[in-house]
Amino acid sequence: MNKFERAQKILKEINGDGWLIVCNEDSDINSKFLLGVESHALHFIFVSTDGHHKVLPVEMEANMIRKSLGSKGINAEVISYNTLKDLISKLKPIINRPKIALNFGENILDPDGTPYADYLQVGAFFAIKKINPNTKFISAAPIIYGLRSQKSSEELKDLRNVCKATIEILETIPNWVKVGMTEKEVMAKLEYEYSKLGKPSFPAIIATGIHSADPHHNTSTKKIEPGVLLIDTGMQIDEMCSDITWTFWIGNEPPEDFIQAYQTLYEAKEIANKYYIANTPNHIPAKECRKYLSEKGYDHEKLFFHGLGHSLGFEAHDIGSRIGWKVSEHHILKENMVYTNEPGLYWLDKWGIRLEDDVIIGKDKCEQVTSVSKEPIVI
Repeated sequence: MNKFERAQKILKEINGDGWLIVCNEDSDINSKFLLGVESHALHFIFVSTDGHHKVLPVEMEANMIRKSLGSKGINAEVISYNTLKDLISKLKPIINRPKIALNFGENILDPDGTPYADYLQVGAFFAIKKINPNTKFISAAPIIYGLRSQKSSEELKDLRNVCKATIEILETIPNWVKVGMTEKEVMAKLEYEYSKLGKPSFPAIIATGIHSADPHHNTSTKKIEPGVLLIDTGMQIDEMCSDITWTFWIGNEPPEDFIQAYQTLYEAKEIANKYYIANTPNHIPAKECRKYLSEKGYDHEKLFFHGLGHSLGFEAHDIGSRIGWKVSEHHILKENMVYTNEPGLYWLDKWGIRLEDDVIIGKDKCEQVTSVSKEPIVI
């Protein structure tokens, strides 16, 4: 069953007549997810409950889309347009349906909200309402969640492939990272290597010294110095992304407090992995991880101020509730979901350590697709 057919099945379950995706200048990742190519100009995708799927691209991108859909065995009519007037005349009869799903979330401030569906631009929404004032528009969140939260066997194969390729590149870092290089130079080298195989899945975080204590540090022109070097990076090949964090030590042997914190984090991550299994509430792995850190003398509330993991897939931060100790109990892990496991400890104005691996949720045990070094790597 291809993606259009899977979406069609979910549409029937929610009693929708169609799912409309509006994308302009790559504004909606679900366009590329369905089409298999990036269509940059304004275009519409209509997945219909009756199976008469339509794609309305600008003429110069129509052939590219037809070829991509054909290669995936997707039966969707591609109808190109030349002007906005032409587009409106072709779009109006397609979306003249009673109930259509659009990519908007319902409440980004609700802990159980659906912000992952928020791709629809306000101007596009007003335009569609004007064209079809009598249509009832509903959130497409159930469709997006159903398509992307649990991965197919093909997607899991892509995950293993991209993780293997990413690790092979990361393993070369001790051969070329030098004191005096800038963070941006390290980032550029990594992402150049990724571009030979795929593309970066997000801008790499390269953090030297005190920068490593900021989990989302913006890679800068600061020069690499002796001490901590934290690298959070990932690549996308085909359908899946990797997201991996390694923490290195630059220079002489690391001090005992760094080694002890590193090893404790590694052990806490291994303990959390035991709970990355189907039918486990999302908060349990995080609670067990933090319990171990506390037993080892680390104030996890002060030193570990982010979640333990996030869903990983077609995007680095993909569809699904995060893994965190304060996440609602009704969020449950399911088989073939993919998550990161990334505990960290951060001493502001000193340094931080984060160890991140990618994990497939299993029925009885997880599959850890990547593996950080058990001992700190010294460069």
